[in-house]
Amino acid sequence: MAHTEPFLETSPPVSDEIRKTTCYMCACRCGINVHLKDGKVAYIEGNRDHPVNKGVLCAKGSSGIMQVTAPSRLRAPLKR
Repeated sequence: MAHTEPFLETSPPVSDEIRKTTCYMCACRCGINVHLKDGKVAYIEGNRDHPVNKGVLCAKGSSGIMQVTAPSRLRAPLKR
């Protein structure tokens, strides 16, 4: 009796679409690919075709998703 390994998908699709844009977390303006799933940001990665960063993304750029998804982000102006 042969034992067969179950199929395990190691790289499931992260997004429905990818939008190319630039990061505004610092002054470098690196190129990023923003992965959208159901119209919401799912993942941010460096754009390998961009001349500034060539796919490398700093910690600030990688954490840019937190501006959209963090529950502690500001949602309205603060009152004095």
